Amino acid sequence: MYNYKNTGVDIDKADEIIKNISSKFNLDNLKNFAGIYCNNELFKGYNLISCTDGIGSKIIPLIEKNDPYTIASDLCAMNLNDLATLGAKALFFLDYIAVNKLEGDIVQKTIENLKIILSKYNCALLGGEISELPDLIKEKYFDIAGFLVGYYKKEDFLDKNNTKKGDIILALPSSGIHSNGFSLIRKLYQDKKISKELFNSTLKPTKIYYDTALKINAKKLAKSMANITGGGIFNNLKRAIKGDLELSLDMSSIKKQEIFEVIKKFVDIDECYKVFNMGVGFCIIADKNNADLIQKIVPEAFILGELK
Repeated sequence: MYNYKNTGVDIDKADEIIKNISSKFNLDNLKNFAGIYCNNELFKGYNLISCTDGIGSKIIPLIEKNDPYTIASDLCAMNLNDLATLGAKALFFLDYIAVNKLEGDIVQKTIENLKIILSKYNCALLGGEISELPDLIKEKYFDIAGFLVGYYKKEDFLDKNNTKKGDIILALPSSGIHSNGFSLIRKLYQDKKISKELFNSTLKPTKIYYDTALKINAKKLAKSMANITGGGIFNNLKRAIKGDLELSLDMSSIKKQEIFEVIKKFVDIDECYKVFNMGVGFCIIADKNNADLIQKIVPEAFILGELK
């Protein structure tokens, strides 16, 4: 059976490092999807919020396909979705690009697409940095990271400490693999466990849930939200609930997608749920009495489980 660690990605080690840093420096923000900056003197009634992310090794096949749009869209998605979990609105964005050598136009087109996509969410692209690192980055490749800053009114803040037993978990379907687990996906494709057609389908843009999350939060229907990225459904939902609560999930409620059904033939099921979103891209934790109202706003939302 295949696993993520054998492809060079050790989730447990990463979690251990984050836990140690958080404990050593008392950085509670590391447990959130985004960092919170409070300064009552400068921002009365508001807090700033910031997050950063890239798109992992999914960028490799996207570069090979010469697909700057999806690179830009995924970068926006990974950051906007994290920001939305705390009920925040985007303000501005910066990028960092590390290249072997500036050649061709894919980097320029990626930045152009980044600006266009961000503008749809009233977010400004302020600038960034391009660094040529021939001793570090492989020839013809580059990596990109995004840095997003937003804000929220204090009364609109989504606080996981408000979650309680009996609250429901509503899930929004993913559009496929999104941007996590690609070291394992690429290995399965390399070993001919995944067809070329199916592999290409995994390169679709990551779904952006930002607008949906803000609509729900504007009506004060949610208590907490979770972006289902690296770490899968369980680990990301745990970040969005109080520490003394347990998750009771019905995985049979998730609509099957071909890519995940194929992956399960070669990857242990526990590993699958640890690495991939398995069909769930975003979750909303709410009082059960708000389920119908949320589903009116987003009809594709379905009940994944509840808190115990």
